[in-house]
Amino acid sequence: MNLQDFTFDQLLQLRQDVEKEIRSRKNQEAVALAKIVQTRAEQLGVTAEEILGMLGKKAAKKEPGAAKYANPANPADTWSGKGRKPGWFVAAINAGKSEADLLVK
Repeated sequence: MNLQDFTFDQLLQLRQDVEKEIRSRKNQEAVALAKIVQTRAEQLGVTAEEILGMLGKKAAKKEPGAAKYANPANPADTWSGKGRKPGWFVAAINAGKSEADLLVK
């Protein structure tokens, strides 16, 4: 490939295409590496977060949200209202309870 044969617009397009491909491959490599680390961590009986801690880096951890709903049958079972609905919440709604009935008091 002789770059001298390309027009300016073709060179700009080529640069965009190359940068897009680099981003894609970088992402693919990172995903592959994450899978390797996860597999090896499981083999060693440690978490990926522990491994990152050994490197002096901290993995981003999401703090659980504040409890918004509680299981009427077991108030220790709570749900923040974010993410997938727990089974007890779905069962209570199907049994005729309203979301307001399940709010933490």
